Amino acid sequence: MNPVVQQVLTMTGVLLGGGTTFVLTTWTERSRWRRAEQSKWDDRRLVAYNEFAHALKQYALISMRLSAARGFPNAGQPIDLEEGLRALVEADSEKSLKWEIVLLLGSPEAVAAARRWNKASWELGYVAMGADMAHDEYVRKYEEMGRLRNEFYECARGDLGVRSGELPPGNKAWLPPGGHVGDGASDGSRQQPSELPA
Repeated sequence: MNPVVQQVLTMTGVLLGGGTTFVLTTWTERSRWRRAEQSKWDDRRLVAYNEFAHALKQYALISMRLSAARGFPNAGQPIDLEEGLRALVEADSEKSLKWEIVLLLGSPEAVAAARRWNKASWELGYVAMGADMAHDEYVRKYEEMGRLRNEFYECARGDLGVRSGELPPGNKAWLPPGGHVGDGASDGSRQQPSELPA
């Protein structure tokens, strides 16, 4: 074989090998970078979902404790009304801050589910602030809030790629012994508690 042809073939092989190595290395590095970026955003979404859920649950817990102080059936410990209303305002502010991050980073499905859960929580917050509602309606709204919480978690888990299966359905409202849907008057109106804590 002609030495010139042999050198051309050798150079072509080296160039092809080098080009192939360059292309494969570039493709591998780009894939690694994409995975790292995706993981970074997944981590941030996880924190956003977690912090929002925690803030909303804190708001709901304070609402339930205020509602218990107003005589509604509830497993929460009653809280002093003045102290509870201050805590509710603070919890609402914290929840609003955490909501903005979910709105920025969350999937459309998770944002929509978070809005529904937040609305249900607000409705119970109105009762905590003194709005009148029948006890059986309060219990229904409480149970609906729990269902919407699970819906939010399902959407957040889907967005984060958690594939461990569906969440089990939530329990009915946890009520204290003797506290049940029938605590309201026969016409469904709310009975006034005999005494509110000072």
